[in-house]
Amino acid sequence: MAMEKSQAAPLIEIQDLTRRYGEGEATVHALRGISLTIGRGEMVALMGPSGSGKSTLMNILGLFDRPTSGQYRLNGQDMTRLTSRQQAQFRGRRIAFVFQGIHLLPRLTALANVELPMAYARMPASVRKKAALEALERLGVAHLKDRYPTEMSGGQAQRVAIARAIAPGPDLLLADEPTGALDRKSGELVLQAFQELHDATGVTILLVTHDPFVAQHAERIIALEDGQVIDDRPVADRLVAHATLRSSGGPS
Repeated sequence: MAMEKSQAAPLIEIQDLTRRYGEGEATVHALRGISLTIGRGEMVALMGPSGSGKSTLMNILGLFDRPTSGQYRLNGQDMTRLTSRQQAQFRGRRIAFVFQGIHLLPRLTALANVELPMAYARMPASVRKKAALEALERLGVAHLKDRYPTEMSGGQAQRVAIARAIAPGPDLLLADEPTGALDRKSGELVLQAFQELHDATGVTILLVTHDPFVAQHAERIIALEDGQVIDDRPVADRLVAHATLRSSGGPS
């Protein structure tokens, strides 16, 4: 059960987390004392309508923002005590991101796009190429390694973006509406990629989504409303994505 994982081996521990913007009558309470634990190796969906606080929470988990009060521990380390520079270094080593906007560089091939973050981290060329090729293979898009983003479908490009995220071996993968810009078939391919990646590597995945269909592919759903957790439960009837992923002649 997902909740048993969470209790046994926490990766994320949040205690009384708040985030306020503005002052006086203009104050916006984006998060109102959230406490939760996410276990190492869980695949969790974070749901909520616009304004619920899910994007704010994701930005704090991804170390792009700081809470107003409360504690955020990642892998046992208090993130709120790190300097901005230390947070950036930690984020580069331990946290990966996949966004609705795919953000591949159009003048680089798929392989070069996947290698890029590791090049910035000064990883040796032979090591980063091996890791990039393995990530592309895991996502079923190794045959696209020499293609440019303009030569790919939306689903293919998103899988290349996921390969770029997981190639360095992060502890946490944050995916913000990763199927939001895709048609249903391409979205199903991406969801299958996440599930296969999770099952094969045990990476902790947090899917931020407003779509119940996407959320049902996770092991656990955390629902936010007005900056508070209103529901936290394991998925009883988890959906398993079935699509042709690894055949270059299959769906794109």
